[in-house]
Order: sequence, then structure tokens, then C-alpha cells
Amino acid sequence: MAFKMDVFDDFHLHGASAPEWNQRYLQMSHGAMRSSLAEATSGDLHVFRKWMSERVVQQGCLPAGKICFAVLNGDTAATPRMQGHELREDRLFILRGGEEFTLQRPKGMELLAVTFEAEEFLRLLDARPWSAHARGLLSRSVLQAPIRSLQRLRRDLLAILDWPCMADPPKPEPVEDAVASRVVFEALCDLFGGAAGSGQAVGSASASFIVAECHRIVAGRGDAPASIDALCLRLRTSRRSLQNSFRQVADTTPVHYLRSLRLNAVRRRLMSTRPAELSVSQAAADQGFGHLSHFTERYKALFGELPSQTLRGDD
Repeated sequence: MAFKMDVFDDFHLHGASAPEWNQRYLQMSHGAMRSSLAEATSGDLHVFRKWMSERVVQQGCLPAGKICFAVLNGDTAATPRMQGHELREDRLFILRGGEEFTLQRPKGMELLAVTFEAEEFLRLLDARPWSAHARGLLSRSVLQAPIRSLQRLRRDLLAILDWPCMADPPKPEPVEDAVASRVVFEALCDLFGGAAGSGQAVGSASASFIVAECHRIVAGRGDAPASIDALCLRLRTSRRSLQNSFRQVADTTPVHYLRSLRLNAVRRRLMSTRPAELSVSQAAADQGFGHLSHFTERYKALFGELPSQTLRGDD
């Protein structure tokens, strides 16, 4: 297997490290962003461990022809949410090729995941068939599973990622691609078998729906951001319900979340253009920031730098 470890100080660069996932990272908490990504890759298997220092909304799409399984690794300051569902210690998240996803990442969250080529996963499944009930659970987005089985999966994934860091000497033989695939697949067999023998809780996703719809509306409005009252009217909900939804899902207020969304849009444009092509004031105005001094103050508070200090497209 091939191993790689990257450390980033900007989430836009982190997103660009895996262009095939079409990922977007939106920073929601104040501070300089730091992140790390450890990867182990073979022809049919990709294991990765991703950590980010700040609260982030991560969006993307799993490339076609793949299936991904992800678990939370370690404690978090708040509850992460994947596709509107709480991602807890006893949950496994499942994503199939071509599916879009949204992950609300609290500060300091680390995600541990494995992606199979779908054809290889089906080949392994044919060689070691699961029960009809266990196989049916593959259609779910979030799976409640026995803690013991999830701990085994975490342990096996971390063992694959940690091989290059082990003391030398002695050092075990390199992990062969086929061995790694079988080890992870056996852990998933155990996990899905245990999950099939227990009931699956179905939580309410109404709060996540409200946040996702507000996100979609504001992201598409550009220089005419919708007011809180307009959002309440469009979604047929009260201000209290809107406030509670953002607190529950994103651990912040609607005003801060939606303003941060627009600030991220400005930063993304600044980083993709040259100063001669787009001024800071124009980029701010295009996202509805009419007062440049107020915009500059909020930009610096969120990203830890002035907009004039942001790396531009020709730098």
C-alpha cells in the first residue's frame, strides 16, 4: 500500500487535495484553520484519517463506482451530524458512489473512513455472503452498530494507517493490498452481523432540513442575502424553531452561520482570482457586504487574517 500524510493551514487547500470528491469546506468558527490527512491507498482500497481544528461544514460527492464507510474517531466538543443524523460513537456512516453528502464537523473532530471499489466489495461479499438482513443494511445512510464491532473496525483501520510510524527495528512486513482488504471486510462482516441483530433507531432530521434549506437558499442568492424573517416565511417556521435548529445542528446562531457562509464565498473567490481581476471590495459587495470596514472586521475574526492578506490566484 502507498502511504501519505499531509498537513494544511487552509481548508481550501485541504479540499483541493482530493478533487475527485468535489469537496467544499466552509469554516464556521473563528480562528486560523489547521487540518491533517493521513492516507493508505491500494488499487481497490483507500483508508484515511482526517482531522480539522475548526468547526467546518464539509460537502462533497463520493466518486462513482465506490462505497465508503466512516466512523467518528475520538471525542468531540459537540455532536457531529452526517446527512442530518447524529454521528456518535455507536454509528457507522455509509455512502455509495454518486451520492452527495453534508457533514457538520465540530471543532477538533477526526473522521476515520475506508473506501472500497464497489466491484471489489461485491466480490468479497460474494465470497463471504452476509445474511439478507445484514446486506439490506447497506442501503442505509447511518447504521447503529455494537460498540465492540465499531472498536474493532477503528483498530483495524488505524493499524493500516499507523504501519509507516511503527518503530524500526523491529517493524512488521508491509501490509499487502489483498490482506488489508480482507481485514477491513472481516471487520465490516462482524459489524453488519451485529447490527442486523438489533433494532435501528430512526431520528428526526427536521432541524437538519431547516439548516440545509437555509444554506441552499443563501448560497444561491449572492448579493441579495435573505433575511431571517424571509427564511422563516419561506420555510413556514417560526424564528424560535429556526434558532433552535441552528443551535442543534451547527451549534451557532442563524445569523452567524449564514454570514460565515457568505464570508467563505468571498474567500473562495479571492483565492481563485488575481487582484487585477477582482478587488476585495467588489468580492465583498457581490456577497451582500455593503460596508467594507464591517466586512474586513468579520473576515479577520473568522479566518485570522485580513482579506488583503489572503493568498490570491497568482501568488
